[in-house]
Amino acid sequence: MAEENDENEDAADGENAEGEGKSKPDIKKLALFIGLPAVILILALVAGGLFLFGGGGDDDEALDGEGEAEMAEIRPDLHSFEIEQPLVVQISGSGNTRPILTLKVSFEFTDPAVELALQAGMQRILDQYQGFLRELTPDDIAGSAGQHRLRLELLRRTNLAIAPAQVDRVLLTEILITQT
Repeated sequence: MAEENDENEDAADGENAEGEGKSKPDIKKLALFIGLPAVILILALVAGGLFLFGGGGDDDEALDGEGEAEMAEIRPDLHSFEIEQPLVVQISGSGNTRPILTLKVSFEFTDPAVELALQAGMQRILDQYQGFLRELTPDDIAGSAGQHRLRLELLRRTNLAIAPAQVDRVLLTEILITQT
């Protein structure tokens, strides 16, 4: 019986030795679970820093006198035309209120002949704008996304009114909504 106890103790010691070997972390696994996330975190921080702070001095050189001259040569001449009087329109509101929208618009274009088309088609442009603007609500114009959609729609309506001439941009120089 003593021999059986010795064999059982030897077997138990062998199992403990094997169990202890399994409980020790393997160096490869340790490097994988700790080192790899640390490297990824460092790379993400560096990329975020470069994104936020520019990461280079090329922008400063472009602002020098020589850089401005080069940019003026690359960019075509832009012409602008502003509607002299602001557009004043009652827009849709909630309940009995009818807010008033006051809007000043200007146009940018590269072809100087577009200015003549704008002057000749101003009545059609204003007619297009009036119908569209009366259906707007203050929520339609709220925020930068609403103003962007408004610019795009005014650009589309302007280009339809003066076709085949084309305006490049519609600029909203003043937007005011007053409650009555």
